[in-house]
Amino acid sequence: MQKKFAFVLSLLVVAMTLPAQAQPASVQEKNKTVARTFFEEVLGQGKLEKYSESHAGDFVAHSASHDFTLAEDLAAAREERKAAPDMQFAVNHMVAEGDLVVVHWTAWGTQTQAGMGLPATGKPFKVFGMTLFRFKAGKISEEWGMWDELSLLKQLGLLPPGAVLPSIPHR
Repeated sequence: MQKKFAFVLSLLVVAMTLPAQAQPASVQEKNKTVARTFFEEVLGQGKLEKYSESHAGDFVAHSASHDFTLAEDLAAAREERKAAPDMQFAVNHMVAEGDLVVVHWTAWGTQTQAGMGLPATGKPFKVFGMTLFRFKAGKISEEWGMWDELSLLKQLGLLPPGAVLPSIPHR
């Protein structure tokens, strides 16, 4: 009888902790959905009017040179869309932990207009990048991103002829 009671008690403890353990995963899945929607629909389909649906009002995008506000980040997205009106994004991988979501993405299109400080080339491109988002209350509150700018310049033919760049081995 004592073994049966211990078994039932163990099941009860496990059952009581399952909702607490499942909740963070559920929040993480919701955050991943917001991140995927942002890349595939907002950026990838040019639905920039939906920016505020995924971003907090006090959003900050961190870069090596300075931090960008939501308005500045949206202006940069508009500039990218102007330069490559057919640009699309695909989410390759996502990982979530706590309030963070990392997205490995691919963007491609044709740079038909001047924009992002670059002249129009009419050339297609395909670049890869990673973005780390911090979420607060279901919205993106912070962003850190890296993408292959050098590859973009090469594909667009915007590096000086004969430019040789050092090869740095990967670890």
